[in-house]
Amino acid sequence: MKIILELNAPLFPVLCLGRREVRDMTLRILENLGCRDSSLNLVITDDSRMQYLNSAFLSCPGPTNVLAFEEESRHQTGFLGEVFISAQAVKRESTLYGQPVFEHFVRLLAHGIEHLAGFEHGPEMEDRTLHLQRTIKAEEYGL
Repeated sequence: MKIILELNAPLFPVLCLGRREVRDMTLRILENLGCRDSSLNLVITDDSRMQYLNSAFLSCPGPTNVLAFEEESRHQTGFLGEVFISAQAVKRESTLYGQPVFEHFVRLLAHGIEHLAGFEHGPEMEDRTLHLQRTIKAEEYGL
């Protein structure tokens, strides 16, 4: 399993997590989804880059919190694709939704990876995301 993690926007001011912790959470989510032998790229970025991606690929204005770009040949190669998360959106939305920052980050991470694994929005995906949020605890990462 290979995870390429790119930190364009630091998580530290938002959430005290480093590469090792984010990689561990990503691996746990992949294993839970039955994608143990899969790989992906994960990019933690800012609203500016998310706005560009949202506009260029989805024709939507403004930034968004998470984007997932599936690799078409994922079943042959094991490379699922790329997930982009805005660190700024994690902070902003956790305040807006009254949710701890860690839980919101896990929710967005799981949501993006679920899309790469082939899940679509709906009750099954919502239940799976909630399960992942409950199994990945902030205390495990010293938060």
